[in-house]
Order: sequence, then structure tokens, then C-alpha cells
Amino acid sequence: MSETSKPNDIHNRHVRHKVVTEGGVRFAEIELGGEERDLPLPTREPDLFDSQLGQGSDAARFSTGQSGVGDSPASLVQPEESLDLDWNESFRYISREQQFVQQARELAWHVEEAAPFVPFKSYWPTYDQMTRDQHRWYFYWREEVRSGRYPDTDLSYLFIYVYELIHGIGWSDPAQGYALMNAVWEAYRGRYPKLDTYLREWLYDFMLVHGLDMPVKEIPQRLPRSLSSVLKELEWLRRYSADPVDLGWDYLLDIIDYDVEKSRFYREGGRKALQQLSPKVIALADSYSARYEGGRLIERYRPRPRQVTRYLFRSAVYDHEMYGRTASVTVLMLSEHAPLRSYMTQLVRLTENKLRELKGYKGRLRGIEVPAELEELVGRFLKKELHQEAEAERKKSAPAVKIDSRKLRRLQRESDEVRDMLLTDAAHTDAAVSAAAALTDPPEERQGVREAAGEAKPLERETPPAKRGGSEEAPLFQAVMDFDAEPRVRAPLAETSAHPAAAASPNSAEVPASSESSKSSKSSKSSDSRESLATSDSPKLPVPPALPPERPLHVPKQGEVMWNTASLDEEWQQLAERLAPVHLALLLALKHGPDREAMQRAADQAGSMPELLLDEINDAAMDTIGDLLVDGDAIVDEYRDKFETLMRI
Repeated sequence: MSETSKPNDIHNRHVRHKVVTEGGVRFAEIELGGEERDLPLPTREPDLFDSQLGQGSDAARFSTGQSGVGDSPASLVQPEESLDLDWNESFRYISREQQFVQQARELAWHVEEAAPFVPFKSYWPTYDQMTRDQHRWYFYWREEVRSGRYPDTDLSYLFIYVYELIHGIGWSDPAQGYALMNAVWEAYRGRYPKLDTYLREWLYDFMLVHGLDMPVKEIPQRLPRSLSSVLKELEWLRRYSADPVDLGWDYLLDIIDYDVEKSRFYREGGRKALQQLSPKVIALADSYSARYEGGRLIERYRPRPRQVTRYLFRSAVYDHEMYGRTASVTVLMLSEHAPLRSYMTQLVRLTENKLRELKGYKGRLRGIEVPAELEELVGRFLKKELHQEAEAERKKSAPAVKIDSRKLRRLQRESDEVRDMLLTDAAHTDAAVSAAAALTDPPEERQGVREAAGEAKPLERETPPAKRGGSEEAPLFQAVMDFDAEPRVRAPLAETSAHPAAAASPNSAEVPASSESSKSSKSSKSSDSRESLATSDSPKLPVPPALPPERPLHVPKQGEVMWNTASLDEEWQQLAERLAPVHLALLLALKHGPDREAMQRAADQAGSMPELLLDEINDAAMDTIGDLLVDGDAIVDEYRDKFETLMRI
């Protein structure tokens, strides 16, 4: 294409004449400027094009300005032959998106051998922007991705691959195309979080244009600012329809008409409680509404459907001639529904009021209108939650008890040795008492006592006489109780094994002399000697340090549910310890099929709802056995045999 532009220096300087030549066809454009009116058109001067046509005379006639309406048809320039042109095809404008689609179809199954990675960065990447080396890497990488392998690459290569999938390149069934697009998103979203902004929208558009019934990807955190209004409302609908209602704190802030973060209670210590307990109160109110008010919140406060127009595949290289520019979508505008927003605001304000009351905070919020039964239920629920939180904090702050098996085995060995020593001392004490009694008996009976005393002499010779005082008994028990000390049992054992009768034998001759003075005092002296021997020679055991108090044993009452887990594994025993009686009552109601009346009675006694209690059971099961225990309204089949011993007393 060539352009020439020159001013008309014959008539007026405000008139410009521009000639455009494209493909052998010449076009003229005249631009008029200024304020003058009724100016004649500029004359046309002959040029090289007229000379090539050989029509100089006719061109000269046109240039004189004498041609007009009255000229005969013979005076006009006639082509030698008619042009057979298809104006729709020959002069059709091809956009960049259409060129991309044509190239993508030509290269749909092109594969390159292993090639080195070449960086590639472009805002709207296409094939034309890639070099030869980038082409080789892309088609090698694309084949790897189609085979289920996902090498590291640049974001622009990913976008080209997704553009191909949008336009039907690389798949034969729409469900297959959706799966491929979702797979590449999951594979690279960790490295490129920016993919979440685009792929979530494009996947929904893909489902929309192909009529697929696929679940919309859930958003775990707060709604992104860039998320379209349609996907926002679909996410609200999914969370309101979940059982129980799944509205986190960040979602609540977007759907209430109360700026709770500016509340004084929130800023002065109530932040954690409000963030954790407000979503649970919403779920509790939804269960209460479903049971006592004729429907769940999404059913009672359901807005009218609304038709909205959605632009397809925004920010993508997309040929709109394939599926159109826009599509109509029917949505429920939950976030804008005033009655629902008002009720959710009341529930959050009610939660704050109850927490103020339970935490002893002065001041209450006014204008809260909820049913009295629901208000009482929320109060009981929050009280129980705060109590459980306090118990968890207390257990967390308690020192952890760790048992050293090596020290425990050593303690057991030393305890056995002390026990044997004490049994030996007891035998020595009995022999000494028998010897003292023999001194008071008639002479004919003393021979048996001497024999008994003589039997204990081998034990007496084991202990050096200089260490029979028994004053070093304390180090023995100190070594036993001190788990970190080296065992010192042998030496103290010799010290404490001194024969008690040997200490009394030097004075045994004095006993008969004193006994001859009065025969009536024999029995009293004999008993006194026995008591003195028993008290002076018996070892004095120090009291070991007190152990920490154990958990009180729960004594079942009549009608209470018990679960005997003695034959189960350790993790099941830990689960049973974490479950309260109300949880066992719910499991018993689910044991032979869901008994909803029994479940509701147990929940009412605990001031809660069956759904919340089942969630607590599953939470405890995940922490102990690592799996859910209850699925819906039934115990998981593979765990039913674990509850054969679950019964009501």
C-alpha cells in the first residue's frame, strides 16, 4: 500500500487531495477544511497510472473538469474485461486472533525433538512473537504436557497452550478440553499464582459455551477483587448451600451491614473469639431455621433470579466468531439481597453481645431482633465453646510428661532389689523377736531359740561390724528415687542387712538377771523387747515424692452410653478418651441407622445441634485415627465393627 498526499494549490489551501493505491486499485480521498462553502472539487491531474492504461485523452478530459451528468456513457473509461472478485473473501480483514487460530490448526499436532528451554515473555503471546528456538521449545514442551509431564516453563508458553484449548486445539471432546485446561492450571498455579485470576474465569466460560455441568472451582480464601460478579454470586450460593453453612470470617465481612472491625470490643480483645465463633453461630442459626422455621436460610431469603450479560474469555487471545462475544447467565444476587444481609448482620451482632456478656465486658449492642429460642441456643453454644477453649489452653500450658523407657527399666530393676532386701530384713526381724522371746521362756525351750539364732549367723557375717548402726540407709533410697544417679545397691544392701539379733546378743545375758527379780514382769518385758527390736532395727523408708494427680475415673451412671475400647488399638482408645458422653450417645443413635429423635434429644441436653456434634466427632477422629468417622447420617462402613462394644448401661 502506498499513499500520496498533497495540497491543492489551484483553488484553496484548505482542500487536501490524497490518493491511496492498494493491489493495483487506486482510491482517492478529498478532505475539505476551513469555513468556506461552495468550493469546487479539485481538478485531477494525469499521472503514471493513467499513462499505463493508455487512456490519456479520457484522463485529460476528466482533468479539465468538463465531465458531468450530461456526458455520454461512451465518454467514460470502460475496463477491457469485467473483474470476477468475491468481495467477502478478497477484501476480508483478518484479525490477530483469527490468524492465531489458523496457525494453531496448522500446528495442532506438530512435535519437536527435545530442545533447550528458551525464556519467553509477552503480554498477549502468539506464534508470531516467538523465535525459532522458542518454537522448538514450545512444541517439545506441549507434547510433554499432553503426555502428563509438566516441565518448568515461562508463563507466556502456558497462555499460548490455554489459547489453543479455548479454540478447540488438542482435544476432541469438550470434557477432555476442560480436563486438560484444569490439569495445566493445577500443575503450574503454585509457581504462577497469576493463573488463578484468568483460569478460573476461562474455565467457567468454557463450561458455559460447551454446556458442561462441572463444579465451579471453590475459593478457599477471601473473594479476590478481580473476580467477576457472576463467579462471586456462584461462590456465595455454594457456601450458603453447604451443610453446614460454610461462611468464613472474610466472607461474612462482605455480606453484613455492620463494620464489626471498628467495634471497641473487637479491638480490645474480642477479635479472636468473634472471628472463630461467628461463622459457627451462622451455621447453628441455619440448622435452627431448617428445623423450626420451615427452611434453611438460603430457602427463606432466596432472591429472584436475574439475567446478566457476561463477556467470554476476557483478556485472552480469543476469536469471538467461534462462540460469540457475550453470553447470558442466570444468577442469584445473594450479596445484594437486603433481607439476607440484614439477618446476617443481626446474627453477628447477637454473637458479639453474647461474647460481651460471657467475658464480662460492659455495654451491649441494641436493636437486635432474633427469636428468643435462637438467642438462648446461641448463648448456651458460646458458653460451651469458651469453656472448651479454656480447657484446651489449660492442657496446652501444662508441662508435657515424657517417660524415659531406659530409666523406667532401671527403676524397676532397683525396685526389685529393694523388695528382696526388705524381705530379707523382715526375716531377720522375725528371728530376733524369736530370740528375745526365748530368753523369757523356760530353759528347756531356749535350745530351739539358739538354733534359730544360729541359722541367721551366716547373714550376720556378711556385714562389717563397724557399719551396723543403720545410719547410712538414706543414700539407698536416694539412689532409688534419683533416676539420673548411678545405682548404688550393693554397698547399702550390706549395710542394711545387719542381723538385728546380733545387736541384741551382747545384752542377752542381762535379760535373765533382771527377769529373776520378779516373775510377773516377764511377759511385759518380753513384749517391750519385741516392740523395741521391731522399731529400732526395722529400716525407715522415706516417703517418695507425690505423683501428679491422675484423671478421675469416670463412673458410668444408669442409662449412660459406654464404649469398651480395651481390645482396640491405641488410636481408638485415644479417640474414646476425647469423646464426651453426648458424642457417644450420637454414635449409638447412628450405630444401627440414623435415629434422628435420639440424636436431637442428646443434642438438646448438651445445648447444641446434632450437626455440630457430628463435626466435633469427625474432628477428633481426624486427630486420632486420621480419617472421618461419620459420613452424612451414618458411620463409615469400614469402622462399624469398632462399635460392637458401644452400648447403653
